[in-house]
Amino acid sequence: MQGVTAALVAFFFVCVVFPSLVKNRPQFYAALAAIVLIILLDAVAHMVSGKEPGAFAVMAYVFTAILQVGAILLMFMSTGGLSARELAGDMKRAYEVMRRGEEQKSIIIPLTGQTPSPKPQPDATPSIHVIDPDHPER
Repeated sequence: MQGVTAALVAFFFVCVVFPSLVKNRPQFYAALAAIVLIILLDAVAHMVSGKEPGAFAVMAYVFTAILQVGAILLMFMSTGGLSARELAGDMKRAYEVMRRGEEQKSIIIPLTGQTPSPKPQPDATPSIHVIDPDHPER
C-alpha cells in the first residue's frame, strides 16, 4: 500500500510542476486532501498498533485503501477534466463493450430517416408435397 501512496504523491508533484495538466482544480485539491489523510491515517495506525496489528490497524488499512482509490479517481478526473457523471458514463460504455466483446452497439431499430432493409419475400406459388402411400408417383 505504501507504493500506491508514493505514486499518488509523485503524480501530485508532477501536477504541481506542470499545472497545465490539471483541468479541474477542486478535484485536484480533494485528491490532495485524500493523500494527506492517507499519510496521517497510516502514521496513526503505526503509532497505535505497536508490534501486533490490532483492530484499529486493520480499520486504518481499510480506510487507507478506500482513500487511495478515491485519490486515484480524483487525480484521474482532475487531469482529464471529467466530472464524476462523465466518468461513470464512460465506465458504463466500456463495461458494455467488454461484456459484448465488440466496439459498436448492434443497431436493432433503424435511426430516424433510415429505411429498414427489405425483408425476403416468400415465393408466390408454394410447392405442395402430398405423401400418399397408395400412389407413389405423386
